[in-house]
Amino acid sequence: MSIRPLALPGDFAGAVEAIAKAFQYPGHPEWELDPAEQVQFTDAIRRMRRLWPMVRAMQLVAPAMRDLMRGFVWQENGEFAGFIVLQRVGNSSAWQIEPLGVLPEYRRRGIARRLMDEALAMLRARGATAVTLGVIDGNTPAQMLYRSVGLADYSGNALYVRTSGPAVGRPALPAGYTEEPLARFDWRARYDMDRRITPQEVQAYEAVTSGRYRTPLFFRVFSLLLNNARLGDVVVRRSDDGTAVGRARWSVSKKGRGTNSISIRLDRECHALAPYLVQRALHEVTATGSTLQVNLFLPTWMPDIARAAEDSGFVRRRVHRMMGLKL
Repeated sequence: MSIRPLALPGDFAGAVEAIAKAFQYPGHPEWELDPAEQVQFTDAIRRMRRLWPMVRAMQLVAPAMRDLMRGFVWQENGEFAGFIVLQRVGNSSAWQIEPLGVLPEYRRRGIARRLMDEALAMLRARGATAVTLGVIDGNTPAQMLYRSVGLADYSGNALYVRTSGPAVGRPALPAGYTEEPLARFDWRARYDMDRRITPQEVQAYEAVTSGRYRTPLFFRVFSLLLNNARLGDVVVRRSDDGTAVGRARWSVSKKGRGTNSISIRLDRECHALAPYLVQRALHEVTATGSTLQVNLFLPTWMPDIARAAEDSGFVRRRVHRMMGLKL
C-alpha cells in the first residue's frame, strides 16, 4: 500500500475505472452516479487525456495552468484504492476538492483520512486561503471525517433531473425586464450579480472575487478545446436601472452522449422570474431535439427556482452538503 501524488497523464486510465467503482454505495443506490452521469465523467476524462500534451505546453508559460488538476492516489496491489483531486478556483487562492473517492472494498480503513491530510498539507504549502467540497447528504461517515479535519457545513447543492417530457416553448419575458445574450467569457456581469445575491454565509467560503470569474487567456483556450457541448447564456435585467437580476445557462451535448444541463441564478427579490428562467433554458435544450437527461445543479438557497423546476418536470435526485475550511 502507498500514497503518492497524482501523476498525469499516466493516471487518467486508472481514474476512469476507479471513478466508476468509487461512487458505488451498497444500500444507497440513490447516491450513485446514474449511467448518463458515468458517461459524462468518462468522456470528460478521456478528452482531458487527449489534450494533456497541450496542457503540459501551456504549463511551461502559464503558472495558473499548473493547478488545473492536482491530487493524490492510494494504491494497493497495483490498482487505485482511493483518490483525491484538487483544483484551484479560477485565478483565486481558493481551491475545491472534486472528486474524493474510495472503492467500496477499501472503505473504513482510514484511506480517505490520509488522502485528506495530504491534500490539506499541500494546499497550505501552496498558499491556499480556503477549500470546499460537496458530500452527499446522509453520508454520515464522510461528513464526520470532514468535520474532524476542520471543515464546516455552510450551504448545499441539489441535483434535479428531467429525464423526459415534451419540448418547451419559448416563454414570454415578464414585463419590467429585458434580456440579452451573455458572452462566454463576459465575467463582469456574472461577478457583479453573484457578489450582490450570494448569501454572506456562502461567501465566507466561496468568496466572490474577480479571480474566480476572470478567466486567464490559456484557460480560455483550454476550455474551448475541452468543450464538447453547444452552450448558451442569457442575463435578465430590470428595465428601470439595468441591474442584472437573473441568468439562465444551458449546455447541449454535441455527440448525443451523457447529459445536457442548465444552470440558473436569481436575485431572491425577483422570485416571479423563476418560472421564466427555468422555461427559457429548457426551451433552448429541448428545441435541439435532444432526448438526453437534463441536469440542474441548484444551490439550496434558491427555493423559488427549485419549485419552478419541479413544476417543469424536474425531480430532485440527491443533495450535497457544501463544506469548507479557511486555511
